[in-house]
Amino acid sequence: MGEYIGLAASHGRNMEVKLADPVVANIRHEWHWVKPAIEEILSADSNLTFLPEDVYAYCKAEAALLWVTDDGFVVTTTETDEFTGDKTFLVWLAWAKSRGANLAVLHYEFFAKRAKEVGFAHIEVRSSVPALQKYLPENGWQVATVVYTRDL
Repeated sequence: MGEYIGLAASHGRNMEVKLADPVVANIRHEWHWVKPAIEEILSADSNLTFLPEDVYAYCKAEAALLWVTDDGFVVTTTETDEFTGDKTFLVWLAWAKSRGANLAVLHYEFFAKRAKEVGFAHIEVRSSVPALQKYLPENGWQVATVVYTRDL
């Protein structure tokens, strides 16, 4: 089931708007709109070193999954702790058509449930976007690592 995201005006009345659950999609079929969004993500963060085609290749090789909704997409991968064997459900990329809609938080329960069902121990989001800091901690997230880097 999708989640309700609040009230919206429709023909002068207030009604709840249902947020559709993400679905796994074929990167080939979605590439026409996903590629420009990935390019947008890359242009906003010079620390990211991969190409849009790398994301395509990971999805085609089933090393990553593309999840889509009418509102945007998420690309997820798996990381395994080499010492404990715990698997982490990593949200590698996330893009929304409308900024500030807080879709990552709205879809959290969906992704957490799916990840837990298949044996993941953790869910993780990495981002250099400062705005995420105001959303994630208030929703049960904790900072595990902050990475600072400097060119030599």
